[in-house]
Amino acid sequence: MASPAWQSGLSVESRIVESAADPAGAPLLRVDRIAAGGDGVGREESGRVVFVPRTAPGDLVRAEIVQEKPRWARGRIKEFLERGGEIRPAPCPSYAVCGGCRLQHLTPGEQRRVKRDLVEQALRRIGRLDVPVPDVIAVGSEFGYRNRVTLSTGVDAGQAVAGFHRLFDPGAVTDVQRCLLAEEPIANAWEVLREACERGEWKIPTAPETRITIRAAAGGNLDVLVRGDRPVASGAVRRLMNSVPGLVGWHQATKGREPVRVAGRETLADQWQGVDFELPADVFLQVNRQVSAEMDRWLDRRMGDLVGRRVLDLYSGVGARAIRWARSGARVTACEVSRRAAATCLQADSGSEGRLVVLSDRVENRLTDLLPADTVVVNPPRTGLSRGVTEALVAGSADRLAYMSCDPATLARDLGRLQVAWNLFEVQPFDAFPQTAHVETAAWLHRA
Repeated sequence: MASPAWQSGLSVESRIVESAADPAGAPLLRVDRIAAGGDGVGREESGRVVFVPRTAPGDLVRAEIVQEKPRWARGRIKEFLERGGEIRPAPCPSYAVCGGCRLQHLTPGEQRRVKRDLVEQALRRIGRLDVPVPDVIAVGSEFGYRNRVTLSTGVDAGQAVAGFHRLFDPGAVTDVQRCLLAEEPIANAWEVLREACERGEWKIPTAPETRITIRAAAGGNLDVLVRGDRPVASGAVRRLMNSVPGLVGWHQATKGREPVRVAGRETLADQWQGVDFELPADVFLQVNRQVSAEMDRWLDRRMGDLVGRRVLDLYSGVGARAIRWARSGARVTACEVSRRAAATCLQADSGSEGRLVVLSDRVENRLTDLLPADTVVVNPPRTGLSRGVTEALVAGSADRLAYMSCDPATLARDLGRLQVAWNLFEVQPFDAFPQTAHVETAAWLHRA
């Protein structure tokens, strides 16, 4: 029996490519680090950077160039000459072609080292900040942690499929039978839905930009949201509701419109760190329960005694933190642009005794009027803070600032802008998305 691909030093994909063409003439690359997107980074003799997926720091590879730009290129492995870093056989059978996970070929410890380096490099290169970055905090399982999974749809070999975009062909979708990152109820539900599709009980909609999102509550109940211009027939939805264990709601949304309930409950009942929520289908909540709870514990320790203190929770989402802080005695103002998320927060609020105010508006429109405050907490989207928000935080009166970030680059940019008025006291990365290159980072600042 032939040795598994990873034992021979080659990925399955690499062996296929190597057998198709001689590696002579392909650039020889030494991978020195992992880029923010998860690809290995090497340089040609000319100095041009080449991004090569599925590599590890220290690898020596020959790579076929598949995309060229004047200052950089993207390559596909033809041959491993040396292996570096700490690698392992990728547990997912779809890893060779699926573009979802990017670091599954690295051990968990190596993944966390890569993510720590991403945060440190971003702070130094973008923010011009020289601050020690501790090891990435990881809790819970490296698999089965996502309480929400979104599948793209498409056509593969003439069949409608749902899965994730292909690694080297982002316009195509690869069929995924079971995503290892999904919580167990979601993975089981998708298996049932796939089998029902194969039996002809429903058709996966394949209109452009169609997405199927499955969300799980803490108790295992599920909600499905289909976004796209070709909804699933209501009769088929009713049949699926009876066949999928725990499925309590099915919603559909066309472009630019809010979701409409097709069957089951309007909201999904969930509990998040002691707060009970009724979640609309399109309202955001963190996907990793255990890591999110660990991040909140980290933040709560630094905020200390909250009784009587004024806290601004900006980009607050459904307000899980705001509600907890108000229950602990703080006077909290939460600001969230999503009207449905703000309404969800107000509905979930109990025990705050009037200490929580919830605003549905852009932070840019309200921040100047909301200051002064004792502590400001910002949790912006991946694009980070607008320049207007950073300027208001520089000019406004607050003693302490917490920045919860999902993107090291925009975090570094914003911290660089804030340092004229704020001292960066501490940063801490968290592994909220194992197997991917994404990393959550908390920053704690004191007024200079």
